[in-house]
Amino acid sequence: MIAFAHPWLLLLLPVVLGLGWRFRAAAPAAFSRAPVLLRHPALARLGLGTARTAPAVRRWLPLVLALLVLAAARPQSEGGWLPPAGEGRDILLVIDASPSMSIHDMTLDGKTVPRMAVLKEAARSFIDARLQDRLGLIVFSDAAATLVPLTHDRAVVAAQLARLTPGSTGAATAIGEGLGVALRQVEGRTPPPVIVLFTDGDNTGGILRPREALAYAQALGLRLYTVAVTPEPALPTTDAGGLREPTLAEMSELTGGAAYRAGDADSLARILAEIDRREATTRPPPTERVKLEWYPLPLGLALLLLTLGQWRELRTGRAA
Repeated sequence: MIAFAHPWLLLLLPVVLGLGWRFRAAAPAAFSRAPVLLRHPALARLGLGTARTAPAVRRWLPLVLALLVLAAARPQSEGGWLPPAGEGRDILLVIDASPSMSIHDMTLDGKTVPRMAVLKEAARSFIDARLQDRLGLIVFSDAAATLVPLTHDRAVVAAQLARLTPGSTGAATAIGEGLGVALRQVEGRTPPPVIVLFTDGDNTGGILRPREALAYAQALGLRLYTVAVTPEPALPTTDAGGLREPTLAEMSELTGGAAYRAGDADSLARILAEIDRREATTRPPPTERVKLEWYPLPLGLALLLLTLGQWRELRTGRAA
């Protein structure tokens, strides 16, 4: 069904049709010769007086003006549905930067590389795939720090990730501290953000214990994904009071997430691809359609009629 973007312009149709009909012969023909004046003494005696050529009659002028008004009103019809923009998520990447992440026991492109190099490569692909999300980056070793708060600028997150150097901020692995910093950033947000924790060992430092951070995460209702970046599984440890810290698998299970272990670059890439699928961007139902513009049709017809009319006047003027 045809509709008009500016229907009020159609009210001008009777006006332009009337003006076009009234002035269809008033203007001199474009490209035609000037009117011919005949002056001779004998003409007066014969009673003929001065003669001049008749102006060209532009019967096409009203139609051209009407077509221009139709084009200005922008006739439109509806096409297919426009895919709505996805509703992004808040995702925090919490990365272990302890010295053990520099151990050369993983392969990438056929070469033996540090664990951190494999993590950087896979995490960069994950960042590039999350087009609608806000991403943040937190690192921990002896303590935890926010490198990039939640942002839509994926290039900044990727650049800070590339600068990570294992062991530059200490020798311990404070998993509880890393989670604590992440949880303080996301508390009160709806829907609850997602946290992806990367580490190659168990908790060996920090004031905040993983079990305490886990209780807070459960209270906030967020999902925690844990990825052990090591060929060897980590064993649960106990603190000085004899209390066992939860394993990465237990932490993920209690928050509704999932736990993984990446022994090489390929497995880590598959893990992040699975997390990407599990946390796929949700799309609301479409509400807008594509607008098909039809104004080129009346505009083109108007230009064609104008060209043909002027061409005819040009031929008539040369023949005169």
